[in-house]
Amino acid sequence: MARRSSIELTFREVAGSSPDSFVAAGTVVDWIDKTAYACAASWTRTDCVTSYVGNMHFTVPVPRETPVTVQARVVHTGRTSVHIQTRVLIRKEEGWVVCTECFMIYVAVGDDGEPAAAAGFEPQTELERRRDLDASQRMVYRRQMEETIQSLPEGMGSSEALTLRFLADTDERYPDGKIRGGAVMKWIDKTAEICAERYSGHEVAAVLTGGVRFYRPVTVGDLVEVDARLVLTGSKSMHVLVRVRAGDRRVKHPDVVAYGLPVMVAPDGTGSARPIAPWEPITDEDHAVAAQARKLRDLRNATLLTPSPITSQN
Repeated sequence: MARRSSIELTFREVAGSSPDSFVAAGTVVDWIDKTAYACAASWTRTDCVTSYVGNMHFTVPVPRETPVTVQARVVHTGRTSVHIQTRVLIRKEEGWVVCTECFMIYVAVGDDGEPAAAAGFEPQTELERRRDLDASQRMVYRRQMEETIQSLPEGMGSSEALTLRFLADTDERYPDGKIRGGAVMKWIDKTAEICAERYSGHEVAAVLTGGVRFYRPVTVGDLVEVDARLVLTGSKSMHVLVRVRAGDRRVKHPDVVAYGLPVMVAPDGTGSARPIAPWEPITDEDHAVAAQARKLRDLRNATLLTPSPITSQN
């Protein structure tokens, strides 16, 4: 297979579980994962697994019944990792419009299932060198976010919470049989959506998703627990921390396999979001969670990509 540093795929959703006219964030992330995986696997010439899904802000909603183009390109490599920058585009009368951009990180996997060496990417242009440096700098913020999430108390206080439990059974798998990161992202976004709807009393949509760290793949047949808890509110936003645990069904306390922090709003039908009743911390644990959530918000904002206009240098 020829090694490629960029790939472009087109998707279209004609039906969905939501009555909304826009594609759910989890579905868009799934498209991003499929495109980015194809790019990473083409570059490494091996199987790959998702290690990290970057934060993404939807400046333009993705309409249903519309062809959507997802572009992916290699911007940085580590010893076993491949960093992919992606963007989602739709065509309007005025030309191509970028809906969101996102960084993805994949780890190359050998035939033995262990991490394998990835071919190094050498930037050739000034723009590629800037992207390579930016990818390196983002790793510092990601480590800080991971440390902050891991320091959160297990109980997570008294805010709105929800746990979904189910057996992992899906056709959305990597070639080695592990469940794709995009499928796990759908679970994260759906659980966060339900949690936010229970709190607000309205249908919600994700305006910011991603920022997910994967510790290990989920295997078909695993018992999956997806915990969502409201940890911070803005005037119109709800920040929901989601933990995914998975393991053998006989294990009472499965390992954490992924974290996420989606931000939800409740659309009012006019293009704006409804005001949200503020969550007020009550217990000492509540206050500790809220303080960490504010820190996570600031770290996430430092790594957030703003969708760029289409130019000849893109």
